[in-house]
Amino acid sequence: MSFFNISHFPFLRTLEDHWELIRGEYDAMASQSIPWHEAIHNGKWDVIGLRFEGMDILENQRHAPITSSLCDQIPGIFTYGFSIMKPGCKIKPHVGYRNAVLRGHLSLYSNDHCVLQVGEESRTWIPGKTFVFDDTIEHAAWNEGESTRVILLFDFLRPTNVPCVS
Repeated sequence: MSFFNISHFPFLRTLEDHWELIRGEYDAMASQSIPWHEAIHNGKWDVIGLRFEGMDILENQRHAPITSSLCDQIPGIFTYGFSIMKPGCKIKPHVGYRNAVLRGHLSLYSNDHCVLQVGEESRTWIPGKTFVFDDTIEHAAWNEGESTRVILLFDFLRPTNVPCVS
């Protein structure tokens, strides 16, 4: 299994309960997205950072106070922001940098042709739902649909009581 059982992360419920408010904040600042800085995609992956590796991006947080407040309640929150995959986006297989953190996704917009593959397991995003995975396992994503996929992406310190993914 490449994805964790979300029952290990009770804070996910709060994000899911407020996903429409989070999506509303994204909608209000969608035009502020910038291309992701790594050359692992085909130019159709944008982001709006709110915190990156422990450093707050205050100007963006001012435009997303609900999202920022909810994310700040996640134990060990390290990074969070909006990840935008435009139609035709392809993110090449890659691995994360830190095994001390886990990655979560809260879907805000998606389509049936937008996929995340982690190891040998694939998932699609469902608006209002979350999942968590270890991004040090090779993963890739693509959007072959006609609409944009938007998620709240967040990294948090791996709890000691959560078993590793096999």
